[in-house]
Order: sequence, then C-alpha cells, then structure tokens
Amino acid sequence: METCIRKCLWVVIGLFLLKSTSFAGVCPGQSFVGNQLQTATLEFTSFGDLISGKAFSAFVITVTDPTVGCPWDLFISDAAPFAPTVTQLISYSGQGVVLPISDVNIRATTSCDGPNELYGGLVRTTPNINENFPALAASPFAVVGAGSHNVIGTDGAHDGVLANNTGFCAGNINDFGNGSSNPQNNVIQFDIQVTPGVNTIIQPGLYQLSVTVVLEDDATGAQLQHQTFTFEIDIEPIIQLTMNTNSQIDFEFTSLTNYSGGITQYGATILQVSSSVNWDLMAVGTSTLNESGAPGTNPYWDNTIKYAATGTTNIPLDILELFQSPANPFNAVPGADYSAGFTSPPSGKNNLITAYGSGVALTAVAPYSLAPGAATRTIAGDWTTVGAPLHAGIPGSYLSINKAGAGAWVNANYRYVISYRLTPGLPVLFSYSKIYTMPTFATPGSYTMQVKYILAEDQ
Repeated sequence: METCIRKCLWVVIGLFLLKSTSFAGVCPGQSFVGNQLQTATLEFTSFGDLISGKAFSAFVITVTDPTVGCPWDLFISDAAPFAPTVTQLISYSGQGVVLPISDVNIRATTSCDGPNELYGGLVRTTPNINENFPALAASPFAVVGAGSHNVIGTDGAHDGVLANNTGFCAGNINDFGNGSSNPQNNVIQFDIQVTPGVNTIIQPGLYQLSVTVVLEDDATGAQLQHQTFTFEIDIEPIIQLTMNTNSQIDFEFTSLTNYSGGITQYGATILQVSSSVNWDLMAVGTSTLNESGAPGTNPYWDNTIKYAATGTTNIPLDILELFQSPANPFNAVPGADYSAGFTSPPSGKNNLITAYGSGVALTAVAPYSLAPGAATRTIAGDWTTVGAPLHAGIPGSYLSINKAGAGAWVNANYRYVISYRLTPGLPVLFSYSKIYTMPTFATPGSYTMQVKYILAEDQ
C-alpha cells in the first residue's frame, strides 16, 4: 500500500507539472531572431547635427511562425519592464538636461511596406511602419493604442490575422511564415533617429539607449519573447568660432595727421559663433613680452625694430581700441563691451582688455580689467558672471539653418564685425592707456602684439 500511494502521488505531481508549462490557445513555435546592425557610437560633433538629428539602421527582426492561423504581435512597449531608456554614462559639462527619451524616434519597415500596409483595412491612426519617421512629440515613437508602441498588431488586443490591404505585400502580414518563405512580411528592419536640438540645452556626454522588442501571441496576449538592443550616443559640447581676418593688420604712422587723429581699420575682423551651450566671447591683448615675465610685470607691445635710441619701448597693450557691431546682446551691464563709438581724443571706453600674464588667467585684476571689481569687457556674454541670457550667450548660430524646434535665436547675435584704432597723439604718449602711464615719448620703431579671441563655455 505504501508503494502504491507513493506511485500514485508521483503520477499526480507529474500531470500537474505538465499542465503548468502549457498555455491554452498559445500557438507553438512562434519566435524571432534579432540582428543588431549599428554597433558604432552615434556621434554629434557639429551644430547642424543637433538641429537636423541623425538616423541609423538599428536592427533587424526575423519572425518565425510555423502554424497557419496563429497570428502574432510585435511591438516596442513604453511600459515597465520593457520601456526604452536613455542612461547617461559620462557627463562632459555641467550645463543642460540629460538627453530625454522624447528626443528619440523609431520606425520599422519591411521590404514591401506602403502606406497603411500593416493595418489590414482597420481604422487606425498613422501606421507605425512607414516610409518616414513620425514627428517628434511629447512621447517618442508613433503611439498606436494605449500604453504601447506597436509595429505589427496591437499590444493586449486581439486583432487576428491582418490581411494584405494595399497589394504591396503578398499573403497575411502577421501569420504563417519565416524569413525564408515569407521575407516580405516576416523580416522587419528598425531604424532609429535621435534629434537633441538646441532649444533645450542637452547636457553633453556619452549616453546609452536601450530599446526592447517584444513578441506576443495575438489571441492571448501572452509574451513569447523579447530582446533588448543597446546603442551609444556621444553628444559633444559644440562651441565653434570662425574668424575672417588678415593674418596681420598694419598701422603705419607717416604723417602728423595720423598721430593726432589716429588710424582706423574698419571691419578688419569678422567673428562667427555656433554653440550648443551657454557661451562667452572675449578679446584679450597680449605679446611675447607680456607672457614672458611674472603676471602683470610687462604689459607692453613687442619691439622688433628701433629707428632711434631715445624714448621708451614700453608701449602699453591696451592702447589698441576695438569697436564691435552689434553691441553685446547678452550682458546686463551697459557698456561692458566695445560698442561705444570711437572718439577723438579716445574716451577709454574701447581700450582692449589686457591679458594678465599668460593670456589664460583672465581674472579681473586691476588695472588689467576696467577697474577694481568691475566686469571685464566682453564681446558677447559676461566673462565674470555665469548665467544666460543676461550674462551669457544662449545656444544658437550665425548660420541660416532650419530652426524648427530649435528656438528662435537671432542670427545677428552670433556674428560680430570688429574695427581697430590706434591714436599715438603728439607727443607720442598714448595717454588714454588705463594700465600704464608712459614716462616719455615712444621710441620710433616697429612694434607687434596679438589679439586673442576666446570663445568659452559659460561656467
């Protein structure tokens, strides 16, 4: 009796286990194979990339269904645990927000798809499989049905077999077949588009995008298989400065009129900016002599040739005047730029800021700034204070490009025309200098200096 009881009990347990591994109504053998196409990092390295976005062929899904009359659904869900995600791996900047999933778009195509091809005559919204990417919205992808982004069929619903509706594809769309026997319907390619834009600053960094494809039985909604694909997205901080100018701008003083009235080189330099982050644009004067000693000890032009033995060669760097057009549009401090008109004699409002030492330490050290504690003159933005739009340039470009969804920046605020002026005076004392009073007249000769234009992230 004991042996019989144990034997009967074993049989009952065996039947229970067998029943637990089957699902009523689920067709056997439905599966898919996923092949990832994109393995290289998707890189955003230019302002145009951010605006227009980048698209790539991401992966291919090949569905196998060995039984006629066993339809399947294939979808990308936005519900846990299969919701697509974007994760920041590395941050390159403190500015901006992490790349949102709403900047990611997806489409799926078959070799023969056409408009509404995958909808079998059913009344639905714009099809998910389409020749074009759906428009970006608050939620990514093209949403069909509540809580899911479907490619074929509807998540959680029972559509049955979707018949060929337009004549593009042969046979039923989500039924019997495999990659060999029915490649038109059973092989689906997924493409992904990423469009960060510049209307909202996207924090530069390295990101990982994860997308999960789910296969389910159409009749029961039972999930049969899923596969996750991951991609790397590299968004560089875009901060570009182009400059149109002669490599050398000469001032030749050969008449008394030139000495007293000065010489002006109009529109000699054009500066053009494109940036995906908040930015500041600065001009600073320096020389080899200025950078060769302790900071602030030699703020003078380099003397290359002497025409006489008398006088001094210590000509201060800030006697070069600049005039910019337009005025600084990103600064709350009026006059903290070079937009004041040239005057005779010079007013001191256009004197070039002098580098304090190496040309990198642009600290507001008197007398190399306007005055102790004063803001440093900046072409655009504010070198000493952080925060757009009153203390920094906002993302934008001088380029005339499609701004749809990218903010309404003004192109003129990213292009600056620079004029230069020198007024030696008689005697030649350059008396309008703010950083050095010459003890005697300048030695006749040839002198050189450099103007450095520095475009930097506002931080």
